[in-house]
Amino acid sequence: MKKLRKKLTRWILLGAAAAALWSLPFRATDAAKLLPVKTVVVAKTESGYTVDVGAGVKAAGKTLSAALELLRERVSGTAFFRTAEQIILNPAAAAEGLEEITNEPEFRPAAGLYVTTDPDPDARGIARYLSAHPADTTILRVRADLKAGAEPKLPVLRAEGGGYRVYRPESVE
Repeated sequence: MKKLRKKLTRWILLGAAAAALWSLPFRATDAAKLLPVKTVVVAKTESGYTVDVGAGVKAAGKTLSAALELLRERVSGTAFFRTAEQIILNPAAAAEGLEEITNEPEFRPAAGLYVTTDPDPDARGIARYLSAHPADTTILRVRADLKAGAEPKLPVLRAEGGGYRVYRPESVE
């Protein structure tokens, strides 16, 4: 009887361990399907946000998180926003949505923030240019300025002569 009880206890414990293991929220991701995002262009509109990562991949949503989630659903693979090195904002996003953008968990704190007056910026072209001209102004720095009550000054990215140019906040006209 004791042997049977020991065996039964072992099987119950083994079953409970297996059930616990399968119920844990593991998320397997095929690395070949990961699509690392280099640049994210965020535009604030009357109806919410539009997000563009280049190559015609855009999405819109009432909130920034909703737009990012819709974009993630539209791509073939898994869009990985934590690799974004720069976040480009239209003037409305820089003026009205800066707090939401800097607190978005999908963006890494070290990503550079820029504002652009270009109505239709090319995310891929911007990525190539900005990789050679890294940002001084990051999400983390802007978040700290907002918490301190200071007005953050973002560098301005302008399309000029078939390329781009960054104007530091102190040099913007």
